[in-house]
Amino acid sequence: MRPHAPSPIDRDGGSPAMPAQRSGGGPSWRRAWGSVARRWSAVLAATAWVALASAQNPAVVDDLGRQVALPAPAMLIVSMVPSHTEVLCALDACGRLVGRDTLSDTPAAMAAPTLGTAFAPDLEALVALAPDLVFVDEYSGLAEALAPFGIAAFAGTPQRLDELRPYLVSVGVLLGLEGAAVALADDVDRGLEAVRRAVLDLARPRVFIELDPSPYAAGPDSWIGALVTIAGGDHVLTSGMGDFPLVDPEYVVATDPHVILLLDAPYGITSADVAARPGWSVIRAVRDGRVVELEVAEADALYRPGPRIVEAAWLLARHLHPGRF
Repeated sequence: MRPHAPSPIDRDGGSPAMPAQRSGGGPSWRRAWGSVARRWSAVLAATAWVALASAQNPAVVDDLGRQVALPAPAMLIVSMVPSHTEVLCALDACGRLVGRDTLSDTPAAMAAPTLGTAFAPDLEALVALAPDLVFVDEYSGLAEALAPFGIAAFAGTPQRLDELRPYLVSVGVLLGLEGAAVALADDVDRGLEAVRRAVLDLARPRVFIELDPSPYAAGPDSWIGALVTIAGGDHVLTSGMGDFPLVDPEYVVATDPHVILLLDAPYGITSADVAARPGWSVIRAVRDGRVVELEVAEADALYRPGPRIVEAAWLLARHLHPGRF
């Protein structure tokens, strides 16, 4: 995945623009300790197992450009980003979690203790867990904070849709679950293609996706923007404006979107607030009552680029084409 400027949205554990997202076993050698020969057998077998695991777990490159290599599949894991947590659970690796951020609310992960957020972690408690691997974001600096303790960290989350598959595969490699990760990526691709086909012959409304009332917005090349395109919407923003640009309010009025999606609705922004903004009452979406206040679960599905991305595409299709799905 290539580097990007940090997005302004609080999809995964904290950013300035929006308020605030176990163990494995090995073979037992007890019966081998009856003789020196059996002891050596155990040592040699264990060495071979580690070598094999290393061969099956090559280094991956994270969004900070660092090579992350583990001697064996990560079995004691901390996830400090909700989208990472959801991917781990989708790969049936939730049981490996020894810690999570406070925003990770995947039910299967809730047994793991909370460790703050990526931007405000309980570093002492995290280090005390001695995890094999910590999944973090690329912006908070947590990967760098863990480096002096010798704790491996994978830093990065997809910022564009075409980064999702390589990200999933990287996670699978680190967990020794590459096959399952490829299968998950295939399922996502098939699901998104089903949404594309379902809206193929429908009229495409012009859409503005608000992330906060500044307004920051989602551009067409961000993963959220790509999902809007898949769900049958056209963007009022252009690619040249960036993935998550700060937009001039007058630009929104001039482009007259048919639909406005409020991803900041869970944080208190309402359609009435939008209508009260200077000049916005004339926007078609406002006049037609198509300023959509997304619920918390809907916003989370859109904010977290991971296994729920197909669910997010379908919810967008329902909002963009009411009564069709």
